[in-house]
Amino acid sequence: MKLVDLCSETLPDGLDLSEEVLIGADLCGEIPRLAAAHVGRKPLWLADPRTWDALGRADTLRASGRPENGHGLHLLPDDPHANTEQIGLTCAAVEAGGFSGIIAVGAGTVNDIAKMAATLSGVPYMAFGTAASMNGYASGIAAILVDGLKTTIAARPPRAIILDSEVLCQAPPALAAAGLGDLLSKPVSTADWWLGNRLEGSGFETLPGRIVDEAVTHATEHAAGLPAGDGGAHEALARALVLSGVSMVVAGSSSPASGGEHLLSHLWDMEALVCGRELRLHGAQVGVATCLCAALYQHLVDLEDPEFPKAPNWPRTSERIRIAHGELAEAILPQAEKKFAGFAARTALLRAEWPQMREELAGLALPSAAEIRAVLQAGGAPASLGELGIERDEAFDALARARDIRDRYTVLDLAFELGFFPGGIRQVILTAGV
Repeated sequence: MKLVDLCSETLPDGLDLSEEVLIGADLCGEIPRLAAAHVGRKPLWLADPRTWDALGRADTLRASGRPENGHGLHLLPDDPHANTEQIGLTCAAVEAGGFSGIIAVGAGTVNDIAKMAATLSGVPYMAFGTAASMNGYASGIAAILVDGLKTTIAARPPRAIILDSEVLCQAPPALAAAGLGDLLSKPVSTADWWLGNRLEGSGFETLPGRIVDEAVTHATEHAAGLPAGDGGAHEALARALVLSGVSMVVAGSSSPASGGEHLLSHLWDMEALVCGRELRLHGAQVGVATCLCAALYQHLVDLEDPEFPKAPNWPRTSERIRIAHGELAEAILPQAEKKFAGFAARTALLRAEWPQMREELAGLALPSAAEIRAVLQAGGAPASLGELGIERDEAFDALARARDIRDRYTVLDLAFELGFFPGGIRQVILTAGV
C-alpha cells in the first residue's frame, strides 16, 4: 500500500518519505515487484548472516529473487556495527558492481548501513525488515558511530518497506521486545521536544505526535501477543514503528522519538564499545531508560521551589567532561559546549516562569514509570536494570553524564538546571521501580 494509506493523518506535501509500505503475511514474493519499481534492475542485496538466513527460511521457493550463489550479495560480518568502516565498504561494493540500488535485509544496523550507503552513493534502497525491533525503518536519519560518538545523520528513507509478519514472528522474541521499548519512549521524548522549544525556541509541532498516537495505543494494547508470536501483535508493532519513523521525517529531526532516554542508551552503547563489551539491544535499554525519565519528570513536576545552582563556567565544565568521559571526551566536548552556551538564558527563563512551566508539564499527562513497566512486562521486554545487567551505581553514573553527549535539551538537563540533580538521582531510580 502507499504510505499515505497507512496513516490516518494527512501528511504534508514535498517531504522525502517512503512511497510504499507492506505489512502482513507471506510478502517475500512482493520483493521483485517493489525492487523493479524502486531500486532498479540490478540491486545489491545487503544483509548479515543471521538476517540472510531469516529471509532464506521464509523464502524457500526463492520468490524474493534473492541471489543463489552470492553474486549481488554484500554480506556484512556477524554482529556488525553501523560505523564509517562498514558504510565505506558498502559504498565501494555499490560502485564496483555498478549496482542500481540496495535491498536491505535486516533490522536496525543493516538498515542504518544501507540508508547511509545509499545516500552517499546516490542510489535508492528498499528495506525488507526481519524484526520489529526499532523505529528507524522509515526515518530520515541513520544512527552511526563516528569516532566513538553515536550520532544521527540525515539520510534518505527507503523507497519501499516490507515487514512480513511471518518473518517478524520467527525473529528472536527479544527483538520485538526491543521494538516495544523503543516505541514506548514516545511520550517522554515528545515532552523533551516540547521542553527544548519552551526554553530555547528550537521548534515544536503536534502533527508528528498525531501521526503515531493511534498506532502506539493499538500496539501497546496488543503487547501481550508479542512473546506468544501472535502475527496481529507483530503487525501492530511494525505499523507503529514505521509511523514513528515517518513522524521524524515530518518533524525534520529525531526529536519526536528520541530524548533523554535515548541519550542514556547511546551512552551505554558508546562505553560498551570502548570497553569491548557486547552491546545490549538498543530498544531494550530505551524501555528501561524511559521508566527513569518518566520518574524524573514526575519529581520535577512536584518541585515547587528549585534551588538553582550557581552558574558554571566552561573551563571547569570541560574539565569535568574530560574526567567523566575519558577517551570519549574529545568527541563529546563540541556537543556539550553548544548546549552550555545557552545555560544563562535558560536559567533566567526558569527562574521567571517555573511555576507556569510546572503546570504546563503536568498538563502533558505523561504515563508513570509503573504504567510503562507494565506494558514492557506484558510484551516480554526488560523492565528493570537487573534484566539488562546494569548495576544501580552504573545507572546513577549514566543519569549524571548522559546529558553531555548531544546538543539536545532534555529532562536530564532540566534536572541539573533546577538543582534537583545530582542529589535526586537515587530518588529517581527508586521511584522508577527499576
